[in-house]
Amino acid sequence: MKKLIYYIGKLLFDRKRDLVPTGKKVLVADCQKLGNYIFKTPMIKGLALGGYEVSILGSNVTKELAEANPYVKEVIIDNCYRKKSTDIFRNIKTGLKYRGKFDYFIELVGGTHLRDLALMNLLKAKKIIGVERKRGRKCKLIDIVVKYQPHMRENGIEVLKVLGLNSDIKGYDIHLKAGNRYENFKKDRPLILYNGTGSAKSKSIPVEKEREILDNLSQIEGVEVRKIEREKSVLDLCGLISKADVVVSVDTGVTHIASAYNIPIVVHSCAKYVYPISDIVVEHSFYEKDLYKVVEEILNKGRNSK
Repeated sequence: MKKLIYYIGKLLFDRKRDLVPTGKKVLVADCQKLGNYIFKTPMIKGLALGGYEVSILGSNVTKELAEANPYVKEVIIDNCYRKKSTDIFRNIKTGLKYRGKFDYFIELVGGTHLRDLALMNLLKAKKIIGVERKRGRKCKLIDIVVKYQPHMRENGIEVLKVLGLNSDIKGYDIHLKAGNRYENFKKDRPLILYNGTGSAKSKSIPVEKEREILDNLSQIEGVEVRKIEREKSVLDLCGLISKADVVVSVDTGVTHIASAYNIPIVVHSCAKYVYPISDIVVEHSFYEKDLYKVVEEILNKGRNSK
């Protein structure tokens, strides 16, 4: 069924184009999730510093963070967060509303869904820059194809290279506005933040297991162990994470925010193409009895390096 839908999309939308950009207005896709947005901040910065005017397709989840980013001109909210088939209706609406308004559309998902083809076609950007499609499929719509990289961050770096821009950009960008809840947060001992909630149930730690994990971490003497709870805003969440000495989290936006601050991270399990990029990252099961020893060793390394 999926193949049939894909080929219908190809027939309807995937046609060769020959359009020439007249300016430097760029729309970057797939910035609806925290991680996906953060992965693209090096590219967004490189584009902006290279003279491009950058807008992104975001969501209510990433809006605050992106609006605080001086390299983002506009955040277009489409809320296609879960990537469901019904998102095609939002994509069609977005495509028609912003039709012909962008010189470049950058799409680094690599998907072959009908919704992606529809959006690329309806936007009618002068040039489409896209990553290699999954399962070896090709799209005539994509004018410039960049080779799929081992890490999602690097896909954006490849775009900078293709456009002849400075690609030597390190780290991620998080811009905190003054007034976030933890701006004046003071701590009198090392802070360990724990998060067991992922973007999907399969990535999350069962509630009945979390107490055991927190008890395990509490064996570390002289530290504060704090579970990350739902914050009122993403900027508050970033403010809290920026104060941590170690972040212990499942693979989710929390790990990538910690990466932006180069905070040591212990991650339960993580795919290599979205691996955190902090200087110290340890992949270790949260169910192991020696979890607290792993975290303690990281803390000790930090103390010794000061």
